[in-house]
Amino acid sequence: MNIFYKIIATILAVFVYFPLGNIADFSPKNEDPELVFSVLSDVHMEGNNTERFNLFGEGIRDVNSATRNDALVFLGDNTMNGQNIEHTFFYGLLDRYNHIENVLVTSGNHDLCPSEQNSGDYNTQANQFISFYNTFTDEDIEKAYYSREINGYKFIVLASESDAGVQQYISAEQLAWLESELKSAESMGNPVFIFNHYPLNHTWPFVWTEGHVGLESELIHLLMRKSNNQIVYFSGHLHMGLYDDKVSSIKEGNVTYISVPAFGADNNVGNADIQDKGMGLYVEVYENEILVRVRNYAEHEWMDIEYTVGL
Repeated sequence: MNIFYKIIATILAVFVYFPLGNIADFSPKNEDPELVFSVLSDVHMEGNNTERFNLFGEGIRDVNSATRNDALVFLGDNTMNGQNIEHTFFYGLLDRYNHIENVLVTSGNHDLCPSEQNSGDYNTQANQFISFYNTFTDEDIEKAYYSREINGYKFIVLASESDAGVQQYISAEQLAWLESELKSAESMGNPVFIFNHYPLNHTWPFVWTEGHVGLESELIHLLMRKSNNQIVYFSGHLHMGLYDDKVSSIKEGNVTYISVPAFGADNNVGNADIQDKGMGLYVEVYENEILVRVRNYAEHEWMDIEYTVGL
């Protein structure tokens, strides 16, 4: 099945999106960053939605026009209904237009939780997610949560482990694994980046009741606060959009929470003038700070909002 879908994805990518012209290069804001990566959330690739094919194709081409990009991270809800064909479109376009070596894909509720539009249960959906990821990235993850070291920095990807709907369930096993990953990162001495589709319960006040990590939220919070490293926790899920007063970023001690706007779907709240689709983050890590810049990758332009995390 893996080879079959890879062949189909390669063919379909040629016909579902036609590049709209040349894209100018862009660069980090300052010289000699230690690490640079892009973060996109809530692509919501849908089997019959040509707008999302075009958004994604333009966005991935733009991400790859950066003069420096060490990794590309997706924050979940990569598909709309968790269907094979949607994964095929997502990875087919990615395989055709992305040349960044390190690609990390987080799972979201639309990817793993059964709906009226698919016939699988949670385990079927999770196995499908893992199979597509391994096939198209040449990785060999066994669970939807995993970690990677890039340029001496720890990247940690969390995942829900049951069909909890718009909420998230994290097992004691995953919590113990997270504690071990954070402990191992302390010897590296660098900031740690955690990617989870779901925000923790206490972070953003303007969300629906169950739009968070579930009962394990406080345990994750305590594990991060216990760490000797600076931690940046990226989440999506909420389609929260941008705020002029930068409330999409909150710092609590050694942990900074950043909400990433939806890329492929509407952003529902936010007071900044621009709430367009196609937005994501460009993260530049320097010796003394982390600079997070908001970019509309689909429109190939910077938004006038940045977050800075001092180190």
